[in-house]
Parts: sequence; C-alpha cells; structure tokens
Amino acid sequence: MQKKHSLLPDFLIIGAGKSGTTSVDNYLKQHPSIFISSRKEPNFFGYELNTAEDFKGMPQLNHYNNSITDLNQYLQLFEPARENQLKGETSNTYMYHEAAPDRILHHIPKVKLIAILRQPAERLYSRFLHLARENRLPTENFSDCLDKNTVWWTRNDLIKEGFYGKYLSKYYKRFDKSQIKVFIFEELKNGPEKMMAEIFDFLGVDSSFELDFSVEYNQSGFIKNKKFDSVFGSNGLINKTAKTLLPNKLIHLLRKNVTVQKNLQTIRSKNLHKPKLEKELKKQITNNIYLDDIKLLEKVTGKDLSHWYKD
Repeated sequence: MQKKHSLLPDFLIIGAGKSGTTSVDNYLKQHPSIFISSRKEPNFFGYELNTAEDFKGMPQLNHYNNSITDLNQYLQLFEPARENQLKGETSNTYMYHEAAPDRILHHIPKVKLIAILRQPAERLYSRFLHLARENRLPTENFSDCLDKNTVWWTRNDLIKEGFYGKYLSKYYKRFDKSQIKVFIFEELKNGPEKMMAEIFDFLGVDSSFELDFSVEYNQSGFIKNKKFDSVFGSNGLINKTAKTLLPNKLIHLLRKNVTVQKNLQTIRSKNLHKPKLEKELKKQITNNIYLDDIKLLEKVTGKDLSHWYKD
C-alpha cells in the first residue's frame, strides 16, 4: 500500500459536464499505467472546506451530501492503485466551483489538468436531455432557458456551467499552461484515437496503447419506458443494489470491464428518445448568452472556436 502523501492524484479531469468526460474517464481506465478512481465526481476540491450548514435550504445541499469532503476518505479512493500507476479522477464541478482552483493548487500544485469543452448551447441541451432521463427536468420547455427569470439561470449546472472562459481563466492564473490541456468535444467525437493518444502523451504514458472505443457512455434523452428504466437505468434497481452489496474493488473491476459496460449502455440507449436541438434556437442561445465568453475562451486557450458561433 502506498503512503498517504503519495495517494493524491497526478491528474484531474475538471469538466465540462456533458462534454464526453465520462467516456474519457472510462477510456483511461483501460490503460495499464493509469488508475482512475472507481467513483466519478467525488468533488473533494470543491467542497473540502464546506459544511452542510453552508447549503442549508439550497439545491446544492444534496450534491454536497453526495460528495467527499474528508481528505482521508478521498485518499482511500486511490489506495488500490499500483505504485507505478498514475492516479486520476473526474469531477466536472471543478470547472466552475469557486473554491476548486485554490484547493487543487494547495494540495497538488504540480497536478496535470484536463478539460473537455462542448459548444455551450449544445452542452446545455444535452444537460436538459440528461435531466429528462433522470426525471429531474427544471422546466418542460428547453426554450425557457432564454428567460433570465427562470430556474435555468439560478442553478449552477444549467446556464452557468457553460461559461468556460470565465472558469478556465482562474486555472490559467494559478497553474503553468504546460499543466493544462484543453480539448474540444468534436475532437473526441471525430477522432477519439488521436485525442486519447494526445492525453497519454500529456500524462507521460505509452500513447501507442490501443483502446476499445465501442462503448458510448452516459447517453441522454427522454425515457421511453419508465418501468424498464427503474430496473436498468443509471439510477435503477440493479445499479443501486450493486452499489449496496458489492465491494468497491469489484465495482471498480465491473466499471473497467468494456464488455460489461458495452452491454449495459446498449440496453439503456434503446430506452432513450433523443430529439435534436433546433438550429435557430441553438443560434439564439449562443449569441444571446455565450458569445462573449466563447471569445474570452479563445483568448485564454489560444484555440479558434469560431465554428461554435459562425455555424
């Protein structure tokens, strides 16, 4: 077993949500030189200094209660790692959580940070479909997001999570740019082999290792059959029972097993209806809400993102 001081992660995937981070998290699990926490979204660096009282009566309370706030508990996530493995975890909240950049800098100043970003209007719509899948829609109509008097503007995981330029600026001010690697969702969608090889190079592991890309993870959409979803869905009976009865080590092995995940995701995807985002609505959301931040993001990262607002 490794000493506690060496159990802190070597790298973090900091977001953004609905941008392919679940897929990348699972692809990384396949590499023999990498250990990924079996628990996704521990959110430790966002909530370490908080207590439940800080969120009393607020929608964030449930999220806080489902996060790890104790350092020793956080380190336990990485105890199964071998000494020659790089350790990492994925918490999309690190992208936008106010405290996260400073807490990460405090604990692991030499850490490597990976961000994957999706056209913000598309990310918002994908989040909408994700909430539909979980029967947690804030409103029935997606177009309500244009109204600043709705819940879309008060919840952190909706409109606000798409201001990547604002959030990443804080990381670039605290960490050397050589420690930060930013990817665009299209890179993952159109060339996962190339993107993952770049991530492996960035982390300093063998980039020629061949991955299985056959599984499509964390798909979103409207549930067709709610009874079916109550058993096989991501929050269904099978998943909840496994988390309760199976040891963490076995859960980690099952999540790492491509065949198991492929079969599970295939079953779930067949029960989802995924209507497309209307082109005109996407344009309105981009121009009215995100355009200034996208241009800030271009300056911060040096990436040409004009296809996000010119298409």
